[in-house]
Amino acid sequence: MTTFSDFIQKAKDDYNRVEAELKATEQKIKDAGEAADTWTKDQAAKLKADLNDAKQKVTDLAERIDREGEEAVTEAHDQAKRHWDALHAAVATYREHVAKTVDA
Repeated sequence: MTTFSDFIQKAKDDYNRVEAELKATEQKIKDAGEAADTWTKDQAAKLKADLNDAKQKVTDLAERIDREGEEAVTEAHDQAKRHWDALHAAVATYREHVAKTVDA
């Protein structure tokens, strides 16, 4: 496998894991009711939208690689990787915030 195909496969594998983590965290928030702050509640919707955006970017990248070849899409790959890394960082921050405010 090439670097691009490794990245795409890892990203696709991550979709379900990140989505499951967000669903579990949302359930914690629902269970916490009033104990969950506004930021925590609002962040869930934002992260879902970011996850869907990341999925689409990686899908578009995979389709573009199929059409144009890997050499033509280095910039798109780098952008998708930065976006994916930022999503992971946002989910980690969200997880930590929920642990401090809801699980406390």
